[in-house]
Amino acid sequence: MNTVMKRRLGATLVAIALTAGGLGVAGCGGDSSSASSSVSSAATADNGVASLTGSEILTKSFDAATAATSVTVSGSVPQGSDTITIELALGDGVATGTIGIKGVTVKILRVDGKFYLNAPKALFDQIGTGGGAVGTLLADKWFTVPTTGAAASSFKGFDNIADMDALFNGLLKNGTTNPKVKGTGEVNGQPAVLLSGSHNGTLAVATTGEPYPLQVKQTAAGQDGVVNFSKWNEPVTATAPADALDFGALAGGGSSSTGSTTSSN
Repeated sequence: MNTVMKRRLGATLVAIALTAGGLGVAGCGGDSSSASSSVSSAATADNGVASLTGSEILTKSFDAATAATSVTVSGSVPQGSDTITIELALGDGVATGTIGIKGVTVKILRVDGKFYLNAPKALFDQIGTGGGAVGTLLADKWFTVPTTGAAASSFKGFDNIADMDALFNGLLKNGTTNPKVKGTGEVNGQPAVLLSGSHNGTLAVATTGEPYPLQVKQTAAGQDGVVNFSKWNEPVTATAPADALDFGALAGGGSSSTGSTTSSN
């Protein structure tokens, strides 16, 4: 696989993975996303965040989210004329699920510090010159995503979307300035306080139980994006695929990987 094709593949996959701000919506603004969460039905006590400032609410929500052991992220995000779909279960060092755009679904696994991807030939056909050859090698096969070397930077966006800490740093902490309280309401059947930010974004935070983020909505080019956060602290188990191809080796050097299983509780 030549260097140009390697970079084009990495860039295409990172675009699907909502890199460089994707889910990191700068608090309640960001590029084009949203989120939602579930809280135990027994946790109905008021948590007091509705009386705080926007910045204080963000801090409380960030602390609650980063203290959780797992979460499921699902929904859709407009990007230009397309819509990106997300369905990911994230735990401590583990992730499993899919991201899709233009009718192409990319499977994602994160196990024991390694990232694995699996995509149909249609993805590689969209890359451009040489896509057919790449597709023949990798289509519908699991391959490892490099974490070191020249190719690693092309896939860096996956660290942000498949890692809980990176996700919440982008969503609730990094780049957030002067969030404003818009009021209160109900989101997904749960009472919430609503914050507004830049880029037509709105973040809903639970006002009962743990102050998890409930929903971030953003309008881009007249389209609303909504990504849900749910299944907090439920076990997430992923098994690394056996016989996964080594992207680094295909791109020029490296060794193959094998499978193992890990879980988060």
